[in-house]
Amino acid sequence: MFRKKDAILLLTSYGTMALGIFLPQLAEPLRYAPVGFVMLLLLLSFLAIDMRGLLLHVLKAPAVTAGLLVLKTVLMPLVVYVFFHFVWPGYELAGLLVGGASTAVLAPFFANLFDADAVLTAAVVILSSLLLPFTLPPLVWGLAGKAMHVGVLPMVQMLALMIFVPALCGRACARWLPRTTQWLLGNSYPLSLLAVGLTNIGVFSLYSEYFLKTPQQALTAIAAGSVMVAFLTALMGWCCRRLEPVVRSTSLVCLLFPNYILVLAFSSQFFGALEATFAATYSVPFFLQLLFFRKIGGVR
Repeated sequence: MFRKKDAILLLTSYGTMALGIFLPQLAEPLRYAPVGFVMLLLLLSFLAIDMRGLLLHVLKAPAVTAGLLVLKTVLMPLVVYVFFHFVWPGYELAGLLVGGASTAVLAPFFANLFDADAVLTAAVVILSSLLLPFTLPPLVWGLAGKAMHVGVLPMVQMLALMIFVPALCGRACARWLPRTTQWLLGNSYPLSLLAVGLTNIGVFSLYSEYFLKTPQQALTAIAAGSVMVAFLTALMGWCCRRLEPVVRSTSLVCLLFPNYILVLAFSSQFFGALEATFAATYSVPFFLQLLFFRKIGGVR
């Protein structure tokens, strides 16, 4: 069943995308803020997650964790590449990059929204991000024949900033500032909406001129991304249909929400305009799949 919170999230997401595109001048102070708001989202998620408990949680379910990581970092990008090769030639590399990205930092927020296991989801976010420099470049080279030089040290530094700093700050806040923690947890949903909205404005304001000057290319990329989302949602929903509800919902959150913002940075650095456009516009179908998630994920 589609809930009021889902509707508010969709309206916030698409409304702020439109603001970023059509009123980029209002977003000037936010152009370099998305990283900070992504960190805020992670901090809100880690307020209720003990890192020691996270490790123990993963060790209790090593097969599930390993299976999700193999699917996310190896099998899904292969499937997406083959799918685009036959269905929409030209988008193979763009689909491979997004399909092979780590689990989105928004995933723990979605896990709480859809009654999934937020602790396991947070673990997959961290582990898939650590694996990314070792899995995606070989896939890109082996399938597309293109080099993708991702430095391990810069990636570790970025992870330390975007993931481990919010995680440590969240645990420090929970231990030393209990009243602040309770307030943040009690207002986590509106604060998360604010972070999502401001992130969208900041990202889309950067591509405002491109959307307005070449709308046909942008719309084509959105259509290709929507086809990819529809295919993966149907495929993963079918593959996970026999799992217990919580495991099914957790698996779908980890698999269906990629870190397309990270791919956008890679695409603009190593590849062409088509790949960068695909990553930039993927947020449209990214949030669109929320319309169908409760049905496919078996969420009450």
